[in-house]
Amino acid sequence: MTPDPITFLLAVWLAAQPGSVTLAVDDGARAVPIARLVDGQWVGARACVSTVKTVTPRTVTERLTTTGSQPVHAVRQVGPGTAEWLRLAPTILRLFEQREREQSLAVARTTVALRVVDWIFATEGAGGRTYYFEASRRIANTYVDVDVDVDPPGTLRIAVAGFLRDGPGSLTSRGTKSELRWEEDGRPAGPARPDLTPIGVLPRGSGSVWVMKGQSGASTWFSLYEVGEGPARTVLTTRLVEC
Repeated sequence: MTPDPITFLLAVWLAAQPGSVTLAVDDGARAVPIARLVDGQWVGARACVSTVKTVTPRTVTERLTTTGSQPVHAVRQVGPGTAEWLRLAPTILRLFEQREREQSLAVARTTVALRVVDWIFATEGAGGRTYYFEASRRIANTYVDVDVDVDPPGTLRIAVAGFLRDGPGSLTSRGTKSELRWEEDGRPAGPARPDLTPIGVLPRGSGSVWVMKGQSGASTWFSLYEVGEGPARTVLTTRLVEC
């Protein structure tokens, strides 16, 4: 399929810049540049799509592409209930509980709500296997005097996400983050998709850079997380806009 002219010209211009690597997300219909690595620093590319709408088949999986010789490692989803999932789950749930204590989220009324592992993704690298996970628990509203016309019944969702490095005989945390969200009742008990979906991983020195896609309503963004020996950190976030 012929790429969008504006996106194509932008990709050509970025690729021509000396000493730089350009990242783009390819959905099979077009490749949208999202970031550049210039002299060791990540900078945003103008991530935009044409106002002319195109339909991407549901079977198409977005993939990360780069200019030059920069390799990209694939990311696989770990299947729920598999031996690998069951090995990781206890560590993830312990990190969840630890994060709750650190953030003072473990209040009395949340103790009966189960912590659940929602998603796990993995990639293989020279330094070993690295995982990204998302877990949550949902606490129903217990108040009986709520006016449902003004304030519909809802559920508090505690979400914890993070990275794990799989080393010899042990799993090591590479950082976690937590969020509180209020959701109206009647929604599915679990998230239909991850909060952040890994698109690809770039090996960088002894660590890696995970390229993640986030989406909320009509808003789409891409975030780059540097995962190394210390805690993971966000190095860039680029929002997708219409050209």
